[in-house]
Amino acid sequence: MPTIKVSLSDISSIAGVELTLDKLREVIEVLKGEVEEVEGGYVSIELNYDRPDLFSAEGLGRAIGVYLGSRGLPRYSVNGPATRLDLSKAPSYRPYAYMAIVRNVELSDEAIRQLFQLQEVLHRDYGGDRRLVSIGLYDLDTLKPPFGYIAVKEATYRPLDYREEMTLTEVLEATEKGRAYSSLVKPGEYPLLVDSEGRVLSFPPILNSEDTKVTESTRNILIDVTGIEPELMKRVLNVMVTSVAERSRNPVIESVEAVRPGYSEVTPRLDWVRVEVKLSDIEGLLGVKVNPDVVVNLLGRMGYEASCNGEVVEARAPPYRIDVHDAVDVIEDVAIGLGYGNIEPSLPPPTHFGAKHPVEVLSNLVRELLVGMGLQEVVNFNLISDEAMVKAGFQDFVKLKNPKIRDYSALRSSLIPSLLLTAKVNQRLVGRLEAFEVGDVIEVKGDTATTDRRVGVLLMGDGFTLTDGLSIVKSLLRYLGLDAGIRRYSGKPFINVRSVEVLVNGVSVGVVGEVDPEVLVDLGIEKPLVVGELSLGLIMGVLKGLKGDQ
Repeated sequence: MPTIKVSLSDISSIAGVELTLDKLREVIEVLKGEVEEVEGGYVSIELNYDRPDLFSAEGLGRAIGVYLGSRGLPRYSVNGPATRLDLSKAPSYRPYAYMAIVRNVELSDEAIRQLFQLQEVLHRDYGGDRRLVSIGLYDLDTLKPPFGYIAVKEATYRPLDYREEMTLTEVLEATEKGRAYSSLVKPGEYPLLVDSEGRVLSFPPILNSEDTKVTESTRNILIDVTGIEPELMKRVLNVMVTSVAERSRNPVIESVEAVRPGYSEVTPRLDWVRVEVKLSDIEGLLGVKVNPDVVVNLLGRMGYEASCNGEVVEARAPPYRIDVHDAVDVIEDVAIGLGYGNIEPSLPPPTHFGAKHPVEVLSNLVRELLVGMGLQEVVNFNLISDEAMVKAGFQDFVKLKNPKIRDYSALRSSLIPSLLLTAKVNQRLVGRLEAFEVGDVIEVKGDTATTDRRVGVLLMGDGFTLTDGLSIVKSLLRYLGLDAGIRRYSGKPFINVRSVEVLVNGVSVGVVGEVDPEVLVDLGIEKPLVVGELSLGLIMGVLKGLKGDQ
């Protein structure tokens, strides 16, 4: 969960009311957050992923002030376009870029710290750690518009917080950000943002220029977003623009036109999101009767403009509420405004007799048997990084189109990659590890995807061999009343001559083997591994067949 650090006095100033720590705790809970730590005049707050507009003092103070009634909702007008951004020579693999300008800002050291905190949290939790979206802020008065987003083989500039100029290659090798994000750029086609005089603004998504950095004397800020997901980029730009505008008593927002042959788009578009919600839908989802006037008042406190026409509430969400998409989002805010503690829970009457699903019965039995053999159960997410899937030798799996976190960018089609990552995380904590996991995978077959329940086994440490893995698998199947056969198996992530396919009644139900050292090195695992996986779905089918034959 995103955690931010804010100054209590700064957030009070933005909210327009003197906040005590107790009052802050109370309102933060309404905004789905929690005060984690208080140190001096600073407060660390954990927030939900779905409210990126709250990831800094600007947005948090704005939301608190609106909720408490100490300030109103901001209104935004956009002038321009004030200048252009030429994309005709943009890098092919990161082709998108958008810009916006905010004038008349007044910045303190704390304000700058908050804006860059917002930038980094958005990078990490919304931008796929800069892979999908990268954000830059610049002192506009150090630049000469119009601007260009270009691909270059090499260039020289002074990176942020460095005294000397460096080549782009040197930036990747010598700076912390360069080493961390060098995999996001391609040699010979480095992305660069420049002004009309060739002055470098940034080497995105790596590092901005020291010559264009935002300081306390900055009065006009240029904001850019570059990346590969245009719709996400434009939403992130809206959050940045409206947050920067909170640092001005009279903000002037100007748009920038992004152009390439046959294409033109002006950003930012600070449109309000209009959603119609039926009162009956609110009552049906929350299970309580609601008064239209109360709903309108609650939505006002939650940061909407709202009105009621008969049985329909019209809610208008401001442009920084990029989490609002449909009626369910609005109804959630009604529930938060009401207070979940004020909604009396009730248990609906049963419509049928309940029973354990056969796959759950088998799963629980398998867990008991493996624990009895001395193995420790691990639980992993169904989501995993697509990189880990590929490195483990799996190609056919479901990728998320727009993942928020790089580590959760795919649906696993096997438990084996998850178990390999379990070994990687634990290799320095324990000498040996004997573990198992029972969980679901998503198998892709042509245009369809199906769920299968599986059990995976992991043996980590010196001395473990294929024989040890087979012993566990055969013992498990024997306890289930099944005899296991084997035949040679060849394929990643295993050593070819040290892996087998597991057969039951002629049906292939899984694999077990020693992991190829090349795979271990690729994943950063330093200890030898044996892994195996069985399909409980296929085993259930065999058991049913045997039962039918009796």
